[in-house]
Amino acid sequence: MLVKLLRGLHGAWNGFLSCFRLAVPRILGLRTGRHLRVGGGIEWPLGNVRNIRIGEGVSLGKRGWFYLPLNNRQARIEIGSGTAVGNDFVITGNELIRIGRQCLLSYRVTVMDHSHVVGPNQAPVSSGLTKGRPVSIGDKCFLGCNVVIMPGVELGDNCVVGANSVVTKSFEAGSVVAGAPAKLLRHFLPTTA
Repeated sequence: MLVKLLRGLHGAWNGFLSCFRLAVPRILGLRTGRHLRVGGGIEWPLGNVRNIRIGEGVSLGKRGWFYLPLNNRQARIEIGSGTAVGNDFVITGNELIRIGRQCLLSYRVTVMDHSHVVGPNQAPVSSGLTKGRPVSIGDKCFLGCNVVIMPGVELGDNCVVGANSVVTKSFEAGSVVAGAPAKLLRHFLPTTA
């Protein structure tokens, strides 16, 4: 009984803190569903925050970073309902990043649809960003800790990406991948109801 009470109080406190942490982003146009849980220390692209859409029941860990370039008003980030994102995440878009429903992204996951312009006589700190190539992560996917999703990647529903993987190409639904660069290990077999 006491444990249940403490869990209820903890949940209410987290809900209060989330409302407080989301006050400024929501005033600036952040679109969210209900029951969003937000950890402390998240950096929002306040100039473009209205281009982020977060579904109902999403949980975002501490010290995350969302980035959309201020000079690109078309860039978007979408996170589906019921998805949980761990601490120290980076989600940075110059085109479109779409993360499906009921996904679990572990801690220190990076999802990006662009890179920095590099090459001879280029200073990456000031050379700008590459054109975005949309990233799509299907529903019910799991991304292990330290995973990096690179520009142009599409993961179908129910994919599993092993810890420390760098995903540079797309994989179909039910794929289990790992490595740097990630390679297909196996497919989940379809289940019958």
